[in-house]
Amino acid sequence: MSNRSRWPVRHAVSVALRPERDAYTLSWLDRLWRSVYERCLWPWQKVWFSPGRLARVIIAKSENLQSLSEVDFQQHLRCVEQRLVREGINRETLTLAFAAVREAAGRSLGMRHHHTQIRASLIMLRGMVAEMATGEGKTLACTLASATAALAGIKVHVVTTNDYLAERDCEEMLPLFRYLGLSAGALTNELELPERQQVYQFDILYTANNELVFDYLKDMLVLGERRDSVDVYRDSLVSGAAAVTARLMHQGLVFAIVDEADSVFIDESRTPLVISGGELPQADSEEFLRRIMALAKTLIEGQHFRMIWQQRRLYLLPEGKEALENMTGAEDAGLSWIERARSEELLQQALSALHLFLRDKHYIVGIDPKDEGNESGEAKRKVMIVDDYTGRLAADRSWEGGLHQLIEIKENCELTSPQKTLAKISYQQFFRKYFYLSGMTGTAKEVKSEFYTVYGLLVCKVPLLRKSLRRLSRYRVFPTMEAKEQAIVKAVRDAVADNRAVLVGTATVDQSERLAERLREAGVAFELLTAKQDADEAGVVARAGEPGRVTLATSMAGRGTDIKLAPKTREAGGLHVIISELQDASRIDRQLEGRSARQGDPGSVEYVLSFEDPLVKVYGLDLYRWLRPVFTLPYVGHWAGRRLQRYCQWCLERKHARERRMTQKTDEREKKMLAFLGDGKWG
Repeated sequence: MSNRSRWPVRHAVSVALRPERDAYTLSWLDRLWRSVYERCLWPWQKVWFSPGRLARVIIAKSENLQSLSEVDFQQHLRCVEQRLVREGINRETLTLAFAAVREAAGRSLGMRHHHTQIRASLIMLRGMVAEMATGEGKTLACTLASATAALAGIKVHVVTTNDYLAERDCEEMLPLFRYLGLSAGALTNELELPERQQVYQFDILYTANNELVFDYLKDMLVLGERRDSVDVYRDSLVSGAAAVTARLMHQGLVFAIVDEADSVFIDESRTPLVISGGELPQADSEEFLRRIMALAKTLIEGQHFRMIWQQRRLYLLPEGKEALENMTGAEDAGLSWIERARSEELLQQALSALHLFLRDKHYIVGIDPKDEGNESGEAKRKVMIVDDYTGRLAADRSWEGGLHQLIEIKENCELTSPQKTLAKISYQQFFRKYFYLSGMTGTAKEVKSEFYTVYGLLVCKVPLLRKSLRRLSRYRVFPTMEAKEQAIVKAVRDAVADNRAVLVGTATVDQSERLAERLREAGVAFELLTAKQDADEAGVVARAGEPGRVTLATSMAGRGTDIKLAPKTREAGGLHVIISELQDASRIDRQLEGRSARQGDPGSVEYVLSFEDPLVKVYGLDLYRWLRPVFTLPYVGHWAGRRLQRYCQWCLERKHARERRMTQKTDEREKKMLAFLGDGKWG
């Protein structure tokens, strides 16, 4: 495995060259060394790695530039750029560049980077993850690293979790980049091929992670059997350049700064990205799928099948297999041998569709936002997957193995045809192709070991600019869902009476709608933000800081959003966050907490939970039944309930960690197989 340089270095980029890091596989010795280094050696070395001292030098140099006239400052900028191009990034040129970019931000944006933002950018430029608290200005912070690298001639990708954040961040920082003479743009889903190719040519590219990876897969399909830039150049000479290069988008994977790094590198890594095309021959007829679903609806848990809720799996009992044999073995069944062979697998998928995949939690049923403006008026209801971590729609995703079609039958939607897999890659594979990788997030400590063992990224915490004024109320855990919802409504009404803004965080669309109905009955005005109402996300977030405003949202409101408080709201005590259900990871809870008390603002957080929450039902039901007398005690009951809830959340986090390790092992097995077959270079 090749070592990365201390600072990002320049590579010649183009659609023909497409430079990227060679694929590598970590041996058991590599993993052991990384684990030892991250746990034992890095804590000691971090004491000597002090970006604070360098930040003070940069601020002093930047303040000296304030006295320069516009003409003199522009001349200074060109001198700094020439040194960066000639010498590359080193300690001296970095100091000059950061000071110049900071002053340029003051002149173009009206705000200069404070010392914590400079520290964060220094960490990122050293190829680490900067753990920076929510509200500390990560959008502005990363411009120091991205602009410095771009001035040195290094192609920069600033990656975030969705199109809205990419477009917003690029638009806010564009005046700075233009002032520096750099080109920048946002890559969004609406752009067509010519526009995408133009955006990829920019010095700095803002994009959502899925857009970036899917464009890479599309380029792989265009390249086909061409393995090297030499192959592309050869074919362009033979058949003309337009035959190959005119359809490519990516110009290389050189330097990436990943915002919300834990979401992209950890949460999303369990889901491989697949490009499908061309309908597969329908192995299972619609009639057969409907018969399987009809049979599944008659089977009884415990008698015909058994559920393993902790693993989200089920298996058929002998009685269930007998019922299946009676259906498939009937004289009038008329089944093909393929359908008979797949009947047991499909029955398990049908039972999963009925019992494990829940509407308004794992998916919603509605009109695809892309089809709403269809002039033909033929927009149809479809099953759209909801991302577990972001709470946003993943309308282009589908489940495999007939599961998606069975859920469509369950919801009385028109069946979609299964698609042939044309190209596939995981986030773990893709981001390890970058020559230089870094990131920033507000919640990294829980998964810092995984950052280093998988991606080679160390985590360095950035101190707060101002002392946090956030108040964390004690956890309240109620015996029933009914009691919890009543307590939430009362807490909301009390906060509104005090003229404060309220954000109620939920884990699922279904829970949001239940609480919405409760608030309507209580006469409380509110705004709802879930995967069903994501079109007006920016407007809802912009109004969420007004006095007396109540916002009910899933984890969509937990990342990348900045709820700005009105003066009256700040005087009344700021934003009050009520977390009504623990998320799939404690990091997401911390993101929701971080919506309040940002940059010295007042604010408070309250957890209102119940023992009937899905998390407890799946991972802690037996423990709850055993300790039920303890939970009825005053004060002690709430403390014990909190411990039980966190234990259940920890069990789910460990399950997801195992799935991520399995994804990585699968990737490595596929690489070895491709290498054996002589096609391992794309691994």
